Amino acid sequence: MTRYLLYFLTGVAVATFILFFRGYGGVPHSVYSDAALVGAMALFGVASWLTLYKMRIGATVALLCLLAQVPWVLRLWQIIPHRDSSLTSYVLLVHGVLSGLVLCALVVSARYVLGRHSWAAGTPTPGFVLKIILTLLPLAVAAAWLYVMPKL
Repeated sequence: MTRYLLYFLTGVAVATFILFFRGYGGVPHSVYSDAALVGAMALFGVASWLTLYKMRIGATVALLCLLAQVPWVLRLWQIIPHRDSSLTSYVLLVHGVLSGLVLCALVVSARYVLGRHSWAAGTPTPGFVLKIILTLLPLAVAAAWLYVMPKL
């Protein structure tokens, strides 16, 4: 259950950060942000959902999604400090929190993919009703994103 929440929150936070700065900050598209956005969307939309039902497949997909976000995280650590803005310190703080989330999720998914006996460890899976509710959550966010994306 906590893996689901970690993947879901990390994906939503990264996607929101990228879309916010594209829309309101006027930050241009780049290969790094495009790959990170696709990885974030797949992380909260697919990997978190798969984690509820098949942990091995979900952790593997999450690891791939998080590896797509790492170049973007590193690139922003190089770019943000050189920007002249009154909000630079706040952006650095938010990016630090996002970097911590991505790193934590990367370590967790790598532990489950690369670890030998880690599949039985961790929190138990939720009950059937909660699985249904948690399955609908990424689908609702993805539907909202598909509705809003043409307007950005």
